[in-house]
Amino acid sequence: MNDRPTDPDPAREPDPSTDTWSAWLPRLDPPTTPLPQAPAPPPASDTPPDAPPRPAAAPPPSVPMSWYAGWPPAPTAAAPSPAPAYPPLPPNRLGVAILCTLFCFTPFGIVALVKATSVKRQWMAGRYVEARRASRSAKNWCILAALVWPGLLWFFACTGMMLMTR
Repeated sequence: MNDRPTDPDPAREPDPSTDTWSAWLPRLDPPTTPLPQAPAPPPASDTPPDAPPRPAAAPPPSVPMSWYAGWPPAPTAAAPSPAPAYPPLPPNRLGVAILCTLFCFTPFGIVALVKATSVKRQWMAGRYVEARRASRSAKNWCILAALVWPGLLWFFACTGMMLMTR
């Protein structure tokens, strides 16, 4: 029940090199002719016509690797460095605040820790005066914690002795 002929007629086979099915379509890209071009003007020269030709430019010399060792170049003494646009970061005194918290009067040390951690945050936000004030405040709270601790030790020692003598 195969209705195909077993020996196909070569004349009936389609030719792959021809496109007969789209022959009825209009041509979409009509052939074009190249546009006439104006001749290029001669290159302008600043040398007189009787001058000898210039030699070709020499290739750039290779840069030795030792040249990169000093990169970026150090500023010269003649060129002053630009002034900073903002004041320098004040010291945050975080290490001293930690020591005061551990070894001195802890409540004052905690206040010093809070003040010390706010220094950089305020400086980065552009509040330079508040950053300087927080730095001084952290230092003052550390000094206060260091001074209160011996006073408290003396107070508790005296109170304990008074209670033992009764």
